[in-house]
Amino acid sequence: MFKKYLSYLGVLILACFSFYYTDRAVDIVKRNDPIMKSILSKQEDYFVNPVNAIIDGDELTVGMKGKKVNIEESYQNMKKVNQYYESMLVFEEITPELSFMKEYDKYIVGGNRNKNQVAFVFKVDDSYYMNTISDILLDKNAIATFFIDGNVIENHMNQVLELVKNGNEIENLGYEGKYSFDKFGWTNNMISSLTNQNPKFCYTDFKNSQVLDLCSSYEMYTVKPTISVNYYPFTTVKNNLANGSIIGFHLTEQLLKELPSIISYVKQKGYSIVDLKQLINEDLIEEK
Repeated sequence: MFKKYLSYLGVLILACFSFYYTDRAVDIVKRNDPIMKSILSKQEDYFVNPVNAIIDGDELTVGMKGKKVNIEESYQNMKKVNQYYESMLVFEEITPELSFMKEYDKYIVGGNRNKNQVAFVFKVDDSYYMNTISDILLDKNAIATFFIDGNVIENHMNQVLELVKNGNEIENLGYEGKYSFDKFGWTNNMISSLTNQNPKFCYTDFKNSQVLDLCSSYEMYTVKPTISVNYYPFTTVKNNLANGSIIGFHLTEQLLKELPSIISYVKQKGYSIVDLKQLINEDLIEEK
């Protein structure tokens, strides 16, 4: 019986060694394959380090994902045609160790500084300027995020729907000039029904723990602009513009006059104007 056991054990050990050396042999053959050599020689060209979010106390600047070549999937992909083609490389994302995701108790003060993107944000507590701003954005081929008071949404739904139709993002500015628990959910529901998307952000020009706590309780992010624009809109934007800026505009007659020039200037400086959802997206922007 003992000899029989030893015999089985010997067969098992031989099988294990056989599998091990077979795998080693396959790996050696694969590593010497010209396709694999080409893939390995290119992997560093495409490697992009992820960028961690920057947290400074209760303020947060969004990071960015990295990427690397998936060597095995790229190899299997090219072996189907038995030829190396750079266009058949397969990539995988590298998530940053420190992300903004679920950091609801922080003020988001900017998008990733490596992306040449900025977000335009308009506070709308009455409907007076809404159509004009919408027309300017449409004419200049730009989009923005509109934080709209619930009372305005309730009484001017057609104007809000026009903003949505033109590709703009609608978010919650509270109700009748303030964020309060009794009206917050109602305003969110109105926005959801009009846009078919759940609101993601609250807005404050200054640190406000009440806003932060309310927004956090709904698992929404609180945005505090990088650049708060009230007087001298064009000059303020020009002097402070940088990658990842959240530009918060107060609606004034002066802004209406200068907004077309602001949009043209920002685009001429090489920035893309996006909504907040795009600005805080951690995905890597691929070069064209």
